[in-house]
Amino acid sequence: MRHPMGPMRQGRSACLAGLLVAGVLLAEILLGAPVGAAAPAEGDPAPDFALTLFSAKAFRLSDLKGKPVLVNFFASW
Repeated sequence: MRHPMGPMRQGRSACLAGLLVAGVLLAEILLGAPVGAAAPAEGDPAPDFALTLFSAKAFRLSDLKGKPVLVNFFASW
């Protein structure tokens, strides 16, 4: 029994998949973190950020300056 896709279609699909992967990798390289930007080292102060709580109040990390803080980001889909 012959394969429903001919050899040309299989090759074209593989080529398109390869181009897609290459495009994603190129986008990650070009749009990723700037060269020279390093993650903060352990023990360095965390960069300040602001969030809106479920109670609609604003929260800034700097509000807790001098206190130990555990930051736990999670997603619940």
